[in-house]
Amino acid sequence: MLLYLVFLVILAAILQEYTLRHALDKVTYDTFPSRTTVDPGEVFEIVTRISNPKWMPVSYLKFQESLPIELQAEGDIKLRRDTELSRLTTTTFLKPHQLLERRFQASLPERGRYFLRGATLMGGDFLGTRTSTEYFPVNREIVVVPKPLPEARFGETLGDYLGNMSVNRFIMEDPVLTLGFREYTGREPQRAISWTQSARMGRTMVKNYDHTLDLSVTVILNVECPADLEGRGQLIEDCFSATRTVCEKLEDKKIKYGILTNAAAAGAIGMWSQVSDGLGKNHMMTILEGLGRATHQSTNTFEGIVNRAVRRDEAGRYYIVITPRLDPAQNACLQRLSALKGGKAFIIDAHNLAELRAQETGSAAKEA
Repeated sequence: MLLYLVFLVILAAILQEYTLRHALDKVTYDTFPSRTTVDPGEVFEIVTRISNPKWMPVSYLKFQESLPIELQAEGDIKLRRDTELSRLTTTTFLKPHQLLERRFQASLPERGRYFLRGATLMGGDFLGTRTSTEYFPVNREIVVVPKPLPEARFGETLGDYLGNMSVNRFIMEDPVLTLGFREYTGREPQRAISWTQSARMGRTMVKNYDHTLDLSVTVILNVECPADLEGRGQLIEDCFSATRTVCEKLEDKKIKYGILTNAAAAGAIGMWSQVSDGLGKNHMMTILEGLGRATHQSTNTFEGIVNRAVRRDEAGRYYIVITPRLDPAQNACLQRLSALKGGKAFIIDAHNLAELRAQETGSAAKEA
């Protein structure tokens, strides 16, 4: 009987040592957000999946996940804040061939890029007195887009500008779109005569042009400004928010629009110096993601992107310029662009928006 007990003890010790050494064998870990692009403060889910495909259980499993320090967890999730990261520690066990999935809701308060960096897993015996440790790196990205301006302070004047665009669509003919042909009345210019069609019909025929223009807007987003400009960071953030608000208004009015910018964008889409004209949800999300990734670094001068717009100007194109602060040098540069459109470039100076916000804040404080 004693020998039998000794054998069981030895067998249990060997099994315990084997289990400890191989606790994390074939165990997999993954984590990802339910949405990769969100608004500031928008609630999304963080999903964690741990799989144990082997026949042995993991009787003790502790995993510590690395999350953005700015992350705000919903419910009873408790995060520990370190210098640069938030950490979430969970203790559980895994049955043989079990897939464990855990979800919790969270949000991020500010525009920018954030990362889920993976977790450290510790597996061991029931009591957790002895463990083996393995790090599972993950690099999952969440992009928080800029919030729209709290108030469309330029909304009324921008609405007037966009309204005038619709009126101006009838001023010019588009010589590309030919709807058909009609008989010559003597009032049309000779360049409108279709000699081929006239020969076929036996009388002089002129081209019937489409008198509407396919209107489009180029939003010029500038982030170049002096490094010592007071409130520089917030002014650039206001530019990003103003750009979102403008694009949403253009979407509402079904006016095609594109982006021309000198703001560097970090991450997968790289340098997004230009987004071609378009409309719709996918087009808007492309621009919003670029704004979420945008940095405060400039890849070109303000003069450079304005001159680029001048070189590519075409009939039916309008311009909305958004800049942190319009100084005399920039204003002189814009005169060339405005001259192309008869002074019809719309300017949004974020510094003026900041002054209005300060005045409103002061007035609200006095009333309170």
